[in-house]
Amino acid sequence: MGRSLMTEWLQKEDLNRDIITVSGNLFRKFGFKKTTVEDIAREIGRRKSSLYYYYKSKEDIFEAVVYEEMQRFFRLIQRSLEHSKSSKQKLVLFCKAQFQHLASLCNLNGALKDENQDIPCVITPIKNKFDTAQLELVRKILQEGIEKQEFKEMTASEIDAFAYIIVSSFRGIESPLVTNTQEPDLDSRISFIVEMMVEGIGRPRKNLPSA
Repeated sequence: MGRSLMTEWLQKEDLNRDIITVSGNLFRKFGFKKTTVEDIAREIGRRKSSLYYYYKSKEDIFEAVVYEEMQRFFRLIQRSLEHSKSSKQKLVLFCKAQFQHLASLCNLNGALKDENQDIPCVITPIKNKFDTAQLELVRKILQEGIEKQEFKEMTASEIDAFAYIIVSSFRGIESPLVTNTQEPDLDSRISFIVEMMVEGIGRPRKNLPSA
């Protein structure tokens, strides 16, 4: 009996993952408005009623897709940071992961173009939650770098301010960098921006002895 319950639970989890994966692909390809619950069910090979077991509406499905995308970003960045020896390297990896995450998130945002403006309002609380999580992660990296003397001394308020700058700055540069992915020097521009952010908080070099 227990085995049957476990099998049933796993099957439900698999179906839920299929719903999120297929829905995300359809939203990116056709947009939110043109994608229907029937389309999603047909692509999965299920009845529409089986989707309503998990989600009450298409808006709820879209919210789940965005949530999973952001969860995936944090899983990836956490794995990357585990293998980083220095705080500077952690900060570089975080910044580069942000660009990769923005590319996918921009595709989801593109699905909302010319759509009902109520949909972004559904997603806003999720974005706010993950913005807060990103700020906390960057704060920890900065504090660790200060303790290791990799970064210069900063007060708690300065750490908060710099973490906010790092996280929020990507919103302002996502359009020219992420939407124009065919630009030949995209990688070099990203590297330049990341290095400028990191080197800007490096510890000052000792003065060389005068000749």
